[in-house]
Amino acid sequence: MAASGRSLFAFVRFWSRRWTGTDPQRGRDVMVLEAVHDLAAAGRPTSINDVARELGMDQSGASRMVAHARQQGLVERHGAGRIGAAAAITLTAAGEDLLRHAWSWQDDVLARLTAGWPERDVRTLVTLMDRLVREQSDVVPLP
Repeated sequence: MAASGRSLFAFVRFWSRRWTGTDPQRGRDVMVLEAVHDLAAAGRPTSINDVARELGMDQSGASRMVAHARQQGLVERHGAGRIGAAAAITLTAAGEDLLRHAWSWQDDVLARLTAGWPERDVRTLVTLMDRLVREQSDVVPLP
């Protein structure tokens, strides 16, 4: 079977902003929260530049997104501990709540999409998607 990148990207396009309802900015906030969470969980820095790399965008775009999330009370910026070091971005309690809500919605969507599937197939799909996520930075270099 030939791989179809188009299938992957059609899936991503369809679902990338569906959960936001009437507020597309909310989807961008969730992207910031997921980036900050994933960077912190991996023990990596969480500066604006790190978030930009994680999201695959330029620094100015990530800066605007982080600033909006900060205005909404979803993240905080903490001053660098030394001169010349970048400020760290962390989730607030409200950010953690929104992220849990987003993950719950994501789990619900996957459950609905695969409702008629055997459990083994769902586990295989999740395993393969996790593998794609782990290997993506080896294939697509970060900016």
